Amino acid sequence: MVSVGGNVEATTYNDMVTRLNAILGIGTGKLGYGYQITTPGEASAGTSDIEAVQWAGLRSDFNVLTEHQTNNLTAIGTIEAGNIIGADESNVGTGSTVLRDASDVFTIVNPDANKGVNDFIPLITTLEANATTNTVFSSHLVLESKITPATGGASYTSSWQSLTAEIEVTFAGGYNCRANNGTLVAATADDHRRHFFNTGGEIRFSTSGSNGSGTKDADWSTMLTNFGTIAFANDSTTTTGTATVGAGFGSEDLTTSYQQIAVKFGSDSLYAENSIKVEAKTDLAGKITFKFSWTDADSGDPFTDETVNLDIDLTMSQVRCNGPISSITPSYAFVGSGIA
Repeated sequence: MVSVGGNVEATTYNDMVTRLNAILGIGTGKLGYGYQITTPGEASAGTSDIEAVQWAGLRSDFNVLTEHQTNNLTAIGTIEAGNIIGADESNVGTGSTVLRDASDVFTIVNPDANKGVNDFIPLITTLEANATTNTVFSSHLVLESKITPATGGASYTSSWQSLTAEIEVTFAGGYNCRANNGTLVAATADDHRRHFFNTGGEIRFSTSGSNGSGTKDADWSTMLTNFGTIAFANDSTTTTGTATVGAGFGSEDLTTSYQQIAVKFGSDSLYAENSIKVEAKTDLAGKITFKFSWTDADSGDPFTDETVNLDIDLTMSQVRCNGPISSITPSYAFVGSGIA
């Protein structure tokens, strides 16, 4: 924080620019939205004055962040050319008058208490904390269908005992945003993956069965319904049903080997061996592969193992940020021919 009566140094402004860039720009880990920000960049070490246009750019980026997270704009006023900028206040409007008394104490004439340097600093701490918890105002998120039963490979309509499907979600990167020091850099494919999830993105999937007959098909149908819709996010996996999920496991926890993120077993004790399982892995270069396994492991209780005739459908969708900050959609494709 800046002390009343002290100087507003270029380093104070630069520190705020660096911290904003870490949230809005490339960032690392849970920080980084992949947004091309408007702040003109850092002031040089020898700069004695921070221009009004630089303060305006800083405030603009604060507004983008605050709106993304809360749907509100910051209460910080616009700093105009000619304003005298103090620790806790600046001139109202375009005012530029300051009084100096006999004790060499300066007082801003007609002050605006929402335009001081110290109005910026606590807010950026809040914005950083919100970013690390993926705080996004709900109206800025859109649900988009990506894989449906009508998609080639997303439906299976023959009798079966074991089915699998692998779907690759590919993040391309290549767009420009700012590094912490304000320079423009191209986002890598894995940066794109981080930015998608950091801005509130999710990958969702569900599976269903139809046109079955008999006790085993009925149990499979119940199991798939109870599996629910799985939402795979930055650091969590949730379900609308009763599948067992990795509650604290998400995109940032993936490795190059498959890890289970959701599983559901048969409902009837006769078919408790049967399961639907989902695993995921990453190539650490912007690609996530999801593997779906429908396994009819029941061998017959007590005598005859029934054939599964249930038609299987797979559906995938995504939640994507599309507000003051808009993330770029990845592509979805089956590895191989689809469900087989």
